Amino acid sequence: MAYPEPSNVAPWYLRNINQALALDEASGNVFLRTGFEGNIIITGNVEIPGTVTVNSSAEDPVHVHLDEIGTSGILDVPYMPIGGNVIVTSGNINANVTGSNVGLTGNLAGITGNVNIGTMPAITGNVNANITGGNVNAAVTGTVTVSNISSNVTVVDGGGSLTIDGNVGVTGNVNIGTMPNVNAAVTGTVAVSSVTGNVAGITANVTVVDGGGSLTIDGNVGVTGNVNIGTMPAITGNVNANITGGNVTVTQGTNPWVVSGNVNTTITGGNSNVAITGTNLDAFGRLRVSEPYTLFDSQNRYIDGDQFSNITATGGNVVYVQNESSFNLNVSATSGSSVIRQSKTVQAYQPGKSLLVMNTFAMATLKANLRQRVGYFTTDNGVYFEAVGTTLNLVIRSSTTGVVVEERIAQASWNGNTLLSGIVLDPTLTQIFWCDIEWLGVGNVRVGFVINGQFIVCHTFQHANQPGNTTVYMTTASLNPRYEITNTGATTGNSTMKQICSTVISEGGYTPSTKIGYVNNGTSTTRVSAANTVTSLCSIRLNPAYPDAVVVPAQIDLLLIDVRYGQFQLIENATFTTSWSNVAGSVVQSAIHSNTITDGTVVYAGLTSSRDAVEISEDVKKRIQLWRDASGTPSTLTLAVSYTQANSDLLWKLGWEELTN
Repeated sequence: MAYPEPSNVAPWYLRNINQALALDEASGNVFLRTGFEGNIIITGNVEIPGTVTVNSSAEDPVHVHLDEIGTSGILDVPYMPIGGNVIVTSGNINANVTGSNVGLTGNLAGITGNVNIGTMPAITGNVNANITGGNVNAAVTGTVTVSNISSNVTVVDGGGSLTIDGNVGVTGNVNIGTMPNVNAAVTGTVAVSSVTGNVAGITANVTVVDGGGSLTIDGNVGVTGNVNIGTMPAITGNVNANITGGNVTVTQGTNPWVVSGNVNTTITGGNSNVAITGTNLDAFGRLRVSEPYTLFDSQNRYIDGDQFSNITATGGNVVYVQNESSFNLNVSATSGSSVIRQSKTVQAYQPGKSLLVMNTFAMATLKANLRQRVGYFTTDNGVYFEAVGTTLNLVIRSSTTGVVVEERIAQASWNGNTLLSGIVLDPTLTQIFWCDIEWLGVGNVRVGFVINGQFIVCHTFQHANQPGNTTVYMTTASLNPRYEITNTGATTGNSTMKQICSTVISEGGYTPSTKIGYVNNGTSTTRVSAANTVTSLCSIRLNPAYPDAVVVPAQIDLLLIDVRYGQFQLIENATFTTSWSNVAGSVVQSAIHSNTITDGTVVYAGLTSSRDAVEISEDVKKRIQLWRDASGTPSTLTLAVSYTQANSDLLWKLGWEELTN
């Protein structure tokens, strides 16, 4: 490019042009020079072909002012076309968009007034909106996906239909009273807490689950098919049923449902089968409808009835509490302190008859090193409930192997009602322990508690056809009601267990087949030398080798050689000197002796003359049964007489019945 020397150019205005312009000799083009100082003044229009590029940066800005946009004069473009992104950080934007699209990214906030989207073109892509206050009026076609709604949304069906895919979570109340008909195919579970109004037009199956409250149904409910009421809660009030055709089978199971109130049923056609199970049946499965036969009962209303014997140790003692008709079994805090209370008489089990036992009690506070037991047992055999510390057990004790073996079942392992939930067992409260025994050597034993008038089966000991069972499960079912409280170690303080009442019942009657035994003086007379003196003739007792035997006196025969008048007595535990002999083939020992008797307890007596044969009645037999105390020591029963004249000669006999033959 040629640059003329300005001093060689004349006149002066040509020198100015010469300084501003440059000639490209190769192309013949004239260019505007750059890098000069001062102002360049151009008068008139300058047409610049091509593109004008203005370089501007924050460090070296170039300010451009455009004000030739509008529709006045020669201007006919009301906007400025902009390519690329426009970022507005503050201020307002007033925009009128026609014929094209505006793409907005980020959040569009601070919109007040109404936004009219009625004439907007179709919106593709996602619209994210945070709407606070005001209404949104929109006619929407296609699918609208809405998430994260934190306030209330009112949806009005404008005459068409609403289709909702997926799940709709609703909290609060939904009033469907004024809704039009809802046609819906619902899968899964619909939980309804409160329904007002009528629900009609249901043609499929509806499953209603009581979630812990109650369901109240007014009017009639038509049911077809089977209705399972096995797991329903208790029904109170009246149930009116009109059953036409088909069978109605009602089964009361091991956890029976209870109906309070009246059940009125009209059955026309078909059969009604009712299966009664559980404790409505005795141990042999017979319906409990017969009058039970009481073998033993203990009430202790006014006095200590002397029906139990005691074994106490290390400060243990028994106190009769008349106002409670009970006994307090007290132990100290010392290790080894104990009280055992066991009925004196053994209760006879009759094969084929259910034996029902009930004991009432209230245990002491459960604590470490304190053992408490209640049941129907002895040192060798039996069934009982036990608290060892705070652990509760049901136990069967057996000596069939020659040594004592115990099957102990902890509460959590009871195969019936564990009484760990719902009704929770607290043995320190007054309780009724019960068991029924199907002995026959190999039968079941059910054990539990009577609560609120209901016999609750907690555990069933099963023995027949059980793997490994080849012998009887315990030696005998003829046993004794028994209570125990024992310190197995030192405890935190004194403890008291309360013994209240006991009974043993033969269910379905009691008709024992007995064995008769007797002792007499043969045909050689016995002389009673002294007049008006109680003189013994003989005594009997249980053979200590047979502690569980049941023997009752049955007959007294007296025959005097001369006419004499006097009385006879049966005396328990009189003092005398003699030796005992085993009666052949019997569980009884006898002794013939003549001693003056001054002590003991008269349990039966009568007047006598020359010839008397006395048959002792059944109720008296039970009262004067031979017994042994809790340690196994047998009682004695002595036949004694006294006459108004000296030297009375007589023949005599004392007979008994053995019920455990």
